[in-house]
Amino acid sequence: MEKIISFDKQGRLYLPEELRKYLQFKTFIAKTQGNGVYLQPIDEDPLEALSKLGKEKFKSKSINQLKAEARVEIEKNATKKIRRH
Repeated sequence: MEKIISFDKQGRLYLPEELRKYLQFKTFIAKTQGNGVYLQPIDEDPLEALSKLGKEKFKSKSINQLKAEARVEIEKNATKKIRRH
């Protein structure tokens, strides 16, 4: 799918509805790649992301505590990845 998009006066990009529905994510890591930008999706549900990694050792913590810890970890890793590129 291709769409022509542009920055607004505040430097924001508007993604058309069709593209947002296609992507099905709300949070991304933006990476420069060659002369372009690559958007890497981040899972919205940190618990689901943890379960995919097999992190069942956290069962003794509350859901809210797990979500908060997972979000911090995801953001920390995302920041590290962005700084490397």
